[in-house]
Amino acid sequence: MKIIKIIMQLLFIITVTADRVRVWSRIPQYYVYDRTRGFMNENGITNCFEYIEEQNYLRLKCWRKNQLMNVDIRINPTYNRKYYISESFSI
Repeated sequence: MKIIKIIMQLLFIITVTADRVRVWSRIPQYYVYDRTRGFMNENGITNCFEYIEEQNYLRLKCWRKNQLMNVDIRINPTYNRKYYISESFSI
């Protein structure tokens, strides 16, 4: 019975936390600017106006296919998420 409880808890955690798979690719340090510029070019982002909202938050208003688009660039620190498994489980 305890094994079933553990398996059910693991399935619950996997179901809750696995919204989609992300594969992170390393960008060499000297190519970060080029990759960012390339991403904007690939998405047709042109003719931008900037506003620095905060020290780590740049807001852009740019044109893309004759429409005004919002482009946000934020610098956020990474926090490790802590998952807690409760003692009881019910369905």
